[in-house]
Amino acid sequence: MQHAIVKVSEHTCVYRGFSVTKLPRKTLQPVTRYHVRQGDQSYGKFDAQALATGYIDQLYIEKETMA
Repeated sequence: MQHAIVKVSEHTCVYRGFSVTKLPRKTLQPVTRYHVRQGDQSYGKFDAQALATGYIDQLYIEKETMA
């Protein structure tokens, strides 16, 4: 099943209930990164949006196999 990435602001979108925030590149961090969060819980930063959404999908797969 395909899940949509819904843009909610210039730098933030929502995917499967998780916020994915685009962190612009800076002098010390020359790569655009994506921060995954759900509520107050942080799930890390990723170098590509595809990696961030793939990680979220993996969390759902793990949750389904444990149930």
